[in-house]
Amino acid sequence: MRARYFLSLALTVAPFQAAQAQDGAAARPADPPAECTAYVGYDRDREMRGYILATSAGPRTCIPFSSVAALPPAGYKGDFYVDEFSDAKLRANWQACKKDEECRERVQKQIDARRPPNKEYHLKDPHHRYLLGKPDHDRQEEAAATARHIDLRLIRRPAFFSAAPWNEPFAALDPRTFTVEFTAPRDPYERLRKGMTGSVKIRGWYVRGEGVDDGKGGRTRSLVIMTPGGGGRIAAITHPEDKLYRIKEDGETKINSFPSERSGATGQQLWRAIARRFHDAGFDVLLYDRRGVGISSGYSDTNTLQQGRDLLAMVASLRSGEGLRALSPSGETSNGKAAAAAVRGAESDAGLPVVLFGNSRGTMSTGWAMTINFDKDCTYDLPEIECRPAVNDRTIKGAIVVADFTSGPGFVMDQPSKEDEERGLGRDRPLFIAGNAVENNLVFFPSSAILAGMHKWPAAFFGRGLWDYAASLQGTMESYRRLKGLKELVVVRGPHPFEVWPAIEQQRVQDRFIGFATAVIRGEKTVSGGRPWTNMKELVATSSDVWEASTKPTLVP
Repeated sequence: MRARYFLSLALTVAPFQAAQAQDGAAARPADPPAECTAYVGYDRDREMRGYILATSAGPRTCIPFSSVAALPPAGYKGDFYVDEFSDAKLRANWQACKKDEECRERVQKQIDARRPPNKEYHLKDPHHRYLLGKPDHDRQEEAAATARHIDLRLIRRPAFFSAAPWNEPFAALDPRTFTVEFTAPRDPYERLRKGMTGSVKIRGWYVRGEGVDDGKGGRTRSLVIMTPGGGGRIAAITHPEDKLYRIKEDGETKINSFPSERSGATGQQLWRAIARRFHDAGFDVLLYDRRGVGISSGYSDTNTLQQGRDLLAMVASLRSGEGLRALSPSGETSNGKAAAAAVRGAESDAGLPVVLFGNSRGTMSTGWAMTINFDKDCTYDLPEIECRPAVNDRTIKGAIVVADFTSGPGFVMDQPSKEDEERGLGRDRPLFIAGNAVENNLVFFPSSAILAGMHKWPAAFFGRGLWDYAASLQGTMESYRRLKGLKELVVVRGPHPFEVWPAIEQQRVQDRFIGFATAVIRGEKTVSGGRPWTNMKELVATSSDVWEASTKPTLVP
């Protein structure tokens, strides 16, 4: 336990009050201002603002949270976090930045650091490729002849993880798992900047479920599509003893490097376990690697807008069979409509009700898919921006987003870390977004476009750590508040990565989002057992009295 005093002078963030909402609702009352500061370990390693609440550590414990940096000016009229962070406004600001040498060089360095391809594209070390679960075929040959199909039997299957030291329960689903391959177009960066042609193959595992209990004695076949975070690789090996970060001698934290000697990435066994839990609740589950990484093909893995289009195309392909191949558990390969029927186990025309699930970077893809489907479809990654009507695929029923980025750059947290600033995550995030779109035809972090249409989403679940860097706590609250349908926001005393949250909190959040997904499929209006709140302090108070291991409770006088 840490005993720390706080200075009121340090609490410079004003009470948060959202500007007028997108649907014309009046501005909400201000949330209580921060009351204290507390030291946070991974992955901030600094003092952060918080609220004083009673915990098992003491009656006056400072519980920290990530605070928003940008606030509407006094008397501002309009929807500040949408209007001032729109794609058009960000592009105008980028043009101004380009005229200032220091600004242009600073932001361009961040853009260049994230330019495709992912470092994995050039990976030749056979052991590291094995750890990541990459198919054993010639990547360069496939890149040169994208129409050529690889043998889907080369893709690692769930049964692999039954062996020691992994012993993963997910392996038992192998008899119900199809290896699937979807065909997608090259993204604009590949076509316009690299001159690439042909198609990209997006591959994954489709686990057939028994149907969700409909509460009436029957079952409803339903699908959850799981989109991983930036380091997610569905077939990657994670040694049970390998961890995401370590604590150095000076007490600060340091992220470990992967692939390592025995792990391709950390936390992958956790996401496979979550897939198993969805399956046990009756859902069909599709796990896949985004284009450009893991078992999928492609050069660019960066464009989350394109990856949102990919999600919608996969949903459609599971109905029509267009561009689809499937390898059955018994080893038969089928194509097109026959593949869709094989995966479904019946005629596939109607499609299953779908819940989209995204983690971290996957929340951007999921957010774009929801935006394109329910709000509008805009070509922010092309030289000429055109907006078309929403796709309106009625099988998509809602979204689950964990460690969420979708509230947009208006909600960048105050005091970003040095690493944040180097990766386009920090104060330059609005300029990074526009610069990447203009100079590279890439959309990575979203503008306010997702937030602007969120009131049209039918249902959404948000889960996050209180000191998550992806967005300030106010940002996730604003996203939640705009939803008109079924919704829930769950917070834990932890950072961005779900994998480092306390195990008991991981279990609680899983229980909540699986219950949420079930309620969505049943068409229910509420999810029982939630923790109600009306303002930010009350929301912070809903977190369980359990802390991520590197952050200890701070008591204040």
